[in-house]
Amino acid sequence: MRIAQRDRRIVILQAAFAENEAGEQEATGWAEYANPWASYQPVSDGERLRAAAVEQKTDGRFQVLWTAKLAAVTGAFRLRFQGDDWRITGVKEIGYRNRLEITAWRLVKGAG
Repeated sequence: MRIAQRDRRIVILQAAFAENEAGEQEATGWAEYANPWASYQPVSDGERLRAAAVEQKTDGRFQVLWTAKLAAVTGAFRLRFQGDDWRITGVKEIGYRNRLEITAWRLVKGAG
C-alpha cells in the first residue's frame, strides 16, 4: 500500500474502566488507543446485498499498516472517523504483517 493511499486519520478507541463503589470494574467511556493513517473505502450496495445485510447502516473498510499494537484490535474496540464512532466488525491481516483491513459500521449519532 502506497503512502498516498493512506490519506485519512482514524482513531482506535478502547473501553475505559474505573472501579465503582462496589469495587467492580465499570465501563466509563472510550479512550484513545491508536491514531494511525488509513485508507477508507465504503462497502458497496452490491456487497451488502450479497451478504444479506438489509439494515440501513453505513459500512466501510479501513486499511492500515500492520503493527503489533493494531494487530491486537478486536470487535471490543471502536473506531472514530470524521467525527463519528464506528463499531468494528472484523479485522483481518493482508499479507504477512503487511496491512490490516478493519471492517466497521457507523453507529447512529448518540449511540454508545
